[in-house]
Amino acid sequence: MSQENLQPEDPRSDDRHSDEHLGLAGRTARFFINSPLSPLFFIAMMLMGLLGLVETPRQEDPQISVPMVDVFVRYSGASADQVANLAIEPLERIMSEIPGVKHVYSASQRGMGVVTIEFEVGEEMGPSLVKVNDKIDSNMDKIPPGVSPPLVKAKGIDDVPVVNITLWAKDLNQDGSADVDDGQLRMLAHDVLQSIKEIPDTGNGFVVGGRAEQVTVEVFPERLSGYGISLDQVANAIQTANSEQRAGGVESGNTHFTVMTGAFLKGAEDISRLVVGTHNNVPVYV
Repeated sequence: MSQENLQPEDPRSDDRHSDEHLGLAGRTARFFINSPLSPLFFIAMMLMGLLGLVETPRQEDPQISVPMVDVFVRYSGASADQVANLAIEPLERIMSEIPGVKHVYSASQRGMGVVTIEFEVGEEMGPSLVKVNDKIDSNMDKIPPGVSPPLVKAKGIDDVPVVNITLWAKDLNQDGSADVDDGQLRMLAHDVLQSIKEIPDTGNGFVVGGRAEQVTVEVFPERLSGYGISLDQVANAIQTANSEQRAGGVESGNTHFTVMTGAFLKGAEDISRLVVGTHNNVPVYV
């Protein structure tokens, strides 16, 4: 019977074998598991967290300053491309030179355009508005002929809508169109907006969309020339008639009456009855 020599295994070989598979993270974790410094590190981190919680300033409703400024320009008679190339793009380059500006973007349409300047977060509205006005004033000589002086309008974080209310109409009679048109919806929206403004602590409100009611007067140049009437005469007649002025007052006993002349135009029928001139002693109506 043979006898094998049994030698005790070295426990350090298992440690070396296990260290090879643990890696850096495993060895670090094993060190802190058995280290008496672990409770001290835990207490120190907890105290640092409590200190940060106590010392960090807090507000119930923090005010973040993100100034935005809109610059409007009018270029009467110019197309959208002309407004963009001659007025808006040079204004964009000038506004980009202002310190603290983050983004500058624009929109153009026929006859007008707008440039929006967005400043970095934390910039104050007052100094930012002064920078924009100073930059415009120092570059007024670069405005092309026919372009009106820029109109600067400031916008802050409080101007961003918080609540949007949408009004729409249903097609109850199933005729393919809404029972209420967009013009009536816009009038209703203004009434709703007026009621909302009566709520305490409400800010700015505005109506977007819908069709504003207006009367369009189509003028035929050949008819005007036949009657010997200019386009300015038509415009002045409508503008003069659409006014109401105070002519004075009348006192009778203990009563005072205010005399008003003229009346505002209420519809297309009122405009059609206006006289813009005469031709062969015959009045010419709009």
